[in-house]
Amino acid sequence: MKKLLGIFAHPDDESYMAAGTLAKYAKAGRKIVLVCATRGEDSARGSFTATDSDTFGGVRQKELELAASQIGASSITFLDYKDGKLSSQTPGDVEEKLMKVLRENKPDVVITMEPSGVTNHPDNVKLSLSTTFAFQKYAADRHEENPVDENPPKLYYACMPDSIVSYFIKKKYFSGESFGKPWRGIDDKKITTVIDIKRQKGVKTKALLSYESQKEEMEAYIAIPHNPFLSQEYFILRYVGIVEAFMGKNDRVSDRL
Repeated sequence: MKKLLGIFAHPDDESYMAAGTLAKYAKAGRKIVLVCATRGEDSARGSFTATDSDTFGGVRQKELELAASQIGASSITFLDYKDGKLSSQTPGDVEEKLMKVLRENKPDVVITMEPSGVTNHPDNVKLSLSTTFAFQKYAADRHEENPVDENPPKLYYACMPDSIVSYFIKKKYFSGESFGKPWRGIDDKKITTVIDIKRQKGVKTKALLSYESQKEEMEAYIAIPHNPFLSQEYFILRYVGIVEAFMGKNDRVSDRL
């Protein structure tokens, strides 16, 4: 059975960026494994305002477990880092943990957030870089074992097109700034893969609403008129095995991973 591994920094990142795609491939028979670097204990707390950080981390973990069950994920691995502290870890520590996860799971496809972290969140930025490094090592190991592998592993970055982000900012669905920097999407021409998730809209909505602590934010997101992120999800193919992948002028946008 082919395996798809999603690596994200916080609970709910997977649902925002890839729930439809993960659910689509789960239904098609792929084994879906999630990795979450933190428990998101420093996020907005909704009705859990009186809850201490450790307890709230447990709340967020249960929310992710519920979302994962909606998506069809078979397991979740927590890396046990504190929310907001990824970028301050000892160099190599996060990468080493991720390499261990990759070698144990042997995924065919890996998904993480693009290098700006989508929202400029420092944890997302760090995890994207760390995942890229760990994937390169994993792909190199696979290549050494089988230099003529016809199906080398792939690394994808989940992303948001700049055309949509700019429109959402104009309509005030998104803030113009996030984590002290302008919120910008990925240049549309760099997007290699667009997955149709119209049939998974209900699953993605249920996954998002699994996050009771983020209820107000989730409901507002779902209520955006004709929200394109509930019908399509966007990715950049970054590596095919040990080979870097870039969109060229003759490339076509793919509709599959």
